[in-house]
Amino acid sequence: MIRINLLPYRAQRRQNQIIQHLVILLGLIAITASILFFVDVYKTSELTALEDEFSSLKAQNDVLKKKIGKIRNLDKLRADVERKLALVDKLQEGRFHSLVTLNGLAEVIPENVWLTSIADTGESLAISGLGESNKAVANFMRALDQSPFFANVSLKTITRTQAGNVPIRQFSLTMSRVEEEKVESTKGEGA
Repeated sequence: MIRINLLPYRAQRRQNQIIQHLVILLGLIAITASILFFVDVYKTSELTALEDEFSSLKAQNDVLKKKIGKIRNLDKLRADVERKLALVDKLQEGRFHSLVTLNGLAEVIPENVWLTSIADTGESLAISGLGESNKAVANFMRALDQSPFFANVSLKTITRTQAGNVPIRQFSLTMSRVEEEKVESTKGEGA
């Protein structure tokens, strides 16, 4: 009888299949490793590009922060200058306001009344002075009341004193100042 030994053939075939599977497995591992390597290289290059972009944006941000700081300083300086200009305008207005007030007083003061002090509190004035008689002080008050520059003239005190051997009256009064626009409109209506 003839005997055929199939075992070594099957064993050989099995070994070939195992080798084939190992080669396929190693090939898949190599392909996967190369794919992962290329993905890593690509992602690393993207990360490097993003880091470069981040650093350039950070540098631009620093430059812009400096410019914003300068702009804020300029805004503060502008606000300070505007505040100072407003103060100067107010002082200029007050200067002419006082000039108009003093001119209005000079127009109505009689010869027999002398002013010793004038206190300006903005809208109102407090005046102290000397007069020859009660009648002279009353004439002064009437003239102030009729003036377009003053209103609400009220006598606070009047006392009898001596200047040398001459009897005089010492007085103090308050009044409110009329706004310049109203004075201009009353002058315009009178013309």
